[in-house]
Amino acid sequence: MRLRSQFIVLTLAVLVPVAAFATVLVVRLIGQERDTFRRGAQERTLAMSTAMDTALISSVTTLQALATLPTLDEGDLKGFRSRAERVLAIHPDWSNINLALPSGQQVLNLLRPPGDASLPDISRIDPNWRQAVESRRPFVSDLITGPVTGQWDFAVRVPVIREGQVKYVLSAVVKPEAIGALLARQGVPPDWVAVVLDGADRIVARTVDPEKSAGEFASQSLREALARSPSGWFRGSTIEGAKVYTPYRRSPDTGWVFAMGIPARVLDAPGWRAGGLLALGLAASVGIAVVLAMLVGRRIQRPIASLAAGSPAQTGIEEIAALGAALREKHELAEREKGALQAADRAKDEFLAMLSHELRNPLAALSAAAHVVKLAAPGSDAGVKARAVIERQTRHMARLIGDLLDVSRVAMGKVALERERVDLARVVSGVVGIWRASGRLERHAVTVEAAPAWVDADRARLEQIFSNLLDNALKFTPAGGRVAVSVRQEGDVALLRVADEGEGLAPGMLGRMFDLFVQGERGLDRAAGGMGVGLALVKRLTELHGGTVSAMSPGIGQGATFIVTLPAVLPTAEQAAPAELVAAAPRRVLIVEDNDDTRQMLHETLAFSGHEVREARDGASALALAAESRPDVALIDIGLPDLDGYELARRLRAAPGGRRMGLVALTGYGQAEDQRRAFDAGFDAHLTKPVAPERLKQVMARL
Repeated sequence: MRLRSQFIVLTLAVLVPVAAFATVLVVRLIGQERDTFRRGAQERTLAMSTAMDTALISSVTTLQALATLPTLDEGDLKGFRSRAERVLAIHPDWSNINLALPSGQQVLNLLRPPGDASLPDISRIDPNWRQAVESRRPFVSDLITGPVTGQWDFAVRVPVIREGQVKYVLSAVVKPEAIGALLARQGVPPDWVAVVLDGADRIVARTVDPEKSAGEFASQSLREALARSPSGWFRGSTIEGAKVYTPYRRSPDTGWVFAMGIPARVLDAPGWRAGGLLALGLAASVGIAVVLAMLVGRRIQRPIASLAAGSPAQTGIEEIAALGAALREKHELAEREKGALQAADRAKDEFLAMLSHELRNPLAALSAAAHVVKLAAPGSDAGVKARAVIERQTRHMARLIGDLLDVSRVAMGKVALERERVDLARVVSGVVGIWRASGRLERHAVTVEAAPAWVDADRARLEQIFSNLLDNALKFTPAGGRVAVSVRQEGDVALLRVADEGEGLAPGMLGRMFDLFVQGERGLDRAAGGMGVGLALVKRLTELHGGTVSAMSPGIGQGATFIVTLPAVLPTAEQAAPAELVAAAPRRVLIVEDNDDTRQMLHETLAFSGHEVREARDGASALALAAESRPDVALIDIGLPDLDGYELARRLRAAPGGRRMGLVALTGYGQAEDQRRAFDAGFDAHLTKPVAPERLKQVMARL
């Protein structure tokens, strides 16, 4: 591409963001203007809805006063009729007053002569009649065809309660024209549509064609909006098909709706005009900029061509003069990049060799131990030793793979912390207790001095940080050596300190110990093992919590000390109280796992702990067993051949007694999104495979 073309592209590259910014700005301004208009329209809707409610409530108040007349207590319907006629005379918006028994049978109707035996049964006319009787509260009916007038009208009904019972229901029949007059007084613009709907979404009054539309159902779009929410704003159509924006509100007192149809052009036209002006201005700007770019490009192109041909560039432009120096530096930069690539290639080869060593060794031990277990007699020393090898090497491989995956997640920013206020001392003591019970500390003297130190952190990640530090100390400390762990709070920070009597660190390693894949010098036997990811993971997880980690060592052979600092917080009163330890009792456990080996070994592990265990390899079998045995705890794999674990959890929760069942997800899916889906489906805990028996016991004890 020629230089002038490059300048044109550059000019466009500059103008495009400006145009995008201008477009966004105009869109935001239009959006703000529309939001302001919408808020004003919604406020006006609220005001008009309130006015409508006030008018209806005024009728309710008048009827309530009429309902207190003593003539109703005495059954003097003639005297009551006289008073009701006087009330009707001063309410031109009312067309009738009637009195009915709770059954709906009228006993008085001002449009019928006294003693008329053919008074109608209102319950057959008004489908919502029972609401006024059962609720014992005033009620505004939907539009109905009057049995006397034959016209659309509605009634305001007030129960007449005597001695705690509904004796009568007093109703005032109101003309819809009264609501129409109320709309007319609101000053709605002539091209807008204001409408009042009853509880059944029929039109009571409307500013456009009021006589023609009375009694019709509201437009489809308005009815759909009312089905979604009792109030809001949407773009739809009127009953005539005109496009409008509609603010609406259903009254919580009467159930009636007030809505306005604002022509779409009122809101859309300003946006179109602003967009057209913006497009015209941008087109003119682009044309002028392209012409200027071609002129400037021609002025620069000639000296650059001379420079490319090896001739001195005669130009007053400093950047072109510096181009020659830049070309000379290019070769040097290429050489440096070549050296960096070679170093990265060597690091890759070293890591692959190290990974091969670290994975092949435990695999070899596992293979040999499995062969011994197959040949050795049950309970023999050889079988016991082989099982111990399998347990130890499996734990070692799980830790290696877990650390590698966690480092990758942290590096990609995919670790989500589930923060809570936790006592760092309790977390550390809990990990040490579990390791001690499992025999992992038998070869060393591990001491713990833990004072309360509360932090806002992810409990699982705190356990991971401390476990890596403790594992590192045990790995590099000879058998019989001491490892000292302490937790305390100093000022506004919580300190975790792990000190060992191991191999120590060379002075040059202190600044690099927390880099990924960095380790101290090792012989070819790599007796201590590891891939240099544990401490890197400690550093990155600590920094995610807003803390720091550091290492100290007097020198080779003199041990090392690792210190983690985290921001301290105050515990709540409930957290500060000492927690009671609850021992795990034998449970009825259901295992749902489609992998036969995993399911069988998990069965044996739980059975050794005294639990009553049942097995299922798919969701359908699990549902049947759960209905039969009513387990206390269900351990469920997510990837099942029929139902997935999430759906199975939801069905178990919905079954009788399902709310009392503890549900634990055992899965290879360990991302934060996987945990969220598990908890949303009803699981109480989420454990990622492989799960240590101690961790499983701990979770089951908490359920």
